[in-house]
Amino acid sequence: MFTKASQMPRPARLPNGLLSRSILACALSLATLLAGALHQQAALAEEAPAISRDLRADARLAAQKRQPILLFFSLADCPFCARVRREYLGPMSREPEQAARALYREIPIEATLTGFDGTPLAARDLAATLGVKFFPTVVMVDGKGQPLAAPLVGFSVPDFYGAYLEDRIATAVQKTNPR
Repeated sequence: MFTKASQMPRPARLPNGLLSRSILACALSLATLLAGALHQQAALAEEAPAISRDLRADARLAAQKRQPILLFFSLADCPFCARVRREYLGPMSREPEQAARALYREIPIEATLTGFDGTPLAARDLAATLGVKFFPTVVMVDGKGQPLAAPLVGFSVPDFYGAYLEDRIATAVQKTNPR
């Protein structure tokens, strides 16, 4: 312990300009980390299917393309929802062949959107109407919001999720656009 100020060690002096270069280097490192985080956030956003704000407009678009609508009900901070979004629905919604089969829309359960009839609708109410109780859930519907296939509930068997999803889409496509 020191009793006199004269006994305290003096801070080391840095050569002229070294301190400002050290601060600049730290600032650049911080900026690089921030840019990387923003890039990662943008990449995650690109991997998500479009969020539905207006189901009536989605229904018109799906009718023009003769497609069923895939509604992906998600919950904020749900790791299973994030995985379904990232590994399945995001890539599928951007793949031209898959995007031609169905209109992919995400419905965050906390959202409010325009319903199929054009009135404001809480996503929770839509979920209740369609029997959605767990997240993630994928429901295939027609332009009136009527289910076309059994809902795909949860994400308990990752090895088979793609096959289960493909089955729901194929069933809905057949009902929407029989050949």
